[in-house]
Amino acid sequence: MYAPRHNRVDDQATLVAFMQAHSFAALVTHGAAGLRATHLPVVVERDGGQVRLLAHLAKANPQWRDFAPGAEVMVIFAEPHAYVSPRHYERAETVPTWNYAAVHAYGVPRLVEDRDEKHAQQAKLVALHDPEYLARFPGLPRDYMDKMLGAIVSFVIDVTRLDARFKLSQEKLPVERERIIAALEASGDSWAVETARLMRAHNK
Repeated sequence: MYAPRHNRVDDQATLVAFMQAHSFAALVTHGAAGLRATHLPVVVERDGGQVRLLAHLAKANPQWRDFAPGAEVMVIFAEPHAYVSPRHYERAETVPTWNYAAVHAYGVPRLVEDRDEKHAQQAKLVALHDPEYLARFPGLPRDYMDKMLGAIVSFVIDVTRLDARFKLSQEKLPVERERIIAALEASGDSWAVETARLMRAHNK
């Protein structure tokens, strides 16, 4: 991903926190049929310096067949983003732009074949997004759960590298950034407001 020096973020903890906050990601693979992409929820874990992604595809989705020994995939974590008007700049000779944050994670998927490991992975996903339902999850009938687990392909990716770009007006004058932040905060748009929050965090 193209990322000028002033837009780069290399701190792993910062990137993992962003990925966890924006965990509905896009899995991109390249196989015999060419490029494929699927949008899916991802559990993002960090164990020491190792970042791990847990996810699953429907077995009917042919993309999982692109997984092969040594074949790298990319998972894209994106949002928030917001339009930035040139009216906030000091100079008249300026053009509109777009502020955004994105992280690309790379690694080789490993299929999860063990039934209990697949079940535990789904429990982590439920715990992340629906903790009130989690207490009921273990009580689902085993035959029903086996049917559901049989319809998905679970996998784990040990991340080998992270690329990130946080394009947040870092190169602009402080007064210009403050105008942009104020306008985004006042817009009422949730993505714009979150973009403003990221701008404050990364323009200290």
